[in-house]
Amino acid sequence: MIELNKIYQMDCLEGIERMKEEGLIPDLIISDPPYEFEAMGGGIHQVGKGVVKYQNIIDAGTNHFDFDKFIPKILDLQKDKVNAYFFCNKTLIPKYLNEAIKRDLNFDIMALRKLNPIPAKASSYLPELEYIIFLRSKGVYFDGTMKACYYKKIFDKFIGEENKFHPNEKPIELIRNYIKVSSNKGSLILDCFMGGGTTAVVCKGLKRNFIGFEINPKYIKVSNDRLTQNNLMEFE
Repeated sequence: MIELNKIYQMDCLEGIERMKEEGLIPDLIISDPPYEFEAMGGGIHQVGKGVVKYQNIIDAGTNHFDFDKFIPKILDLQKDKVNAYFFCNKTLIPKYLNEAIKRDLNFDIMALRKLNPIPAKASSYLPELEYIIFLRSKGVYFDGTMKACYYKKIFDKFIGEENKFHPNEKPIELIRNYIKVSSNKGSLILDCFMGGGTTAVVCKGLKRNFIGFEINPKYIKVSNDRLTQNNLMEFE
């Protein structure tokens, strides 16, 4: 049985099938799947998350991804009430947009911008942007009553301020914004690639329910440790 407010050491496809069997339909999906890679030589790769050592990517289990194997099945879980944010790099954008068109979904493209990117500019523009694809069915929940800062499409950050818990960690403030705009208190949030647990931490602070899947036991422990910290803040 899949319980709420728990992170499972499980491939998300197996978890999704179990959720379907139990009638657990998430109100919102926030996921940071692995990216496709652009080699730069010397053990360095550009993955849309800046420039990182390839071994760090392997250790985190984010060194390969089959879009067609995962994303359609994740979206199928919400049926005709898709409400989802996916982090990605530029090579995956066309696949997400094609999926949106095929399913007649509204979509938007946002970005996480590094204010101090690695100056890798020999044959390309600076790797300062990481993209977020927002997919939603017509009529699903969207709170348009908050301050304008919650609806900015570009979120700025300095590299080095995050990544305490996972190589691909996302800013708490950004995840908070998405959850507040696209869900209510008591809503169920699904993160299929939980990583260091930021989605779960924000859900707890915002009084949302969550279900998470993560295959690496190291990061499940990291996430659970974060969730049990006595000084866990609220994000209202």
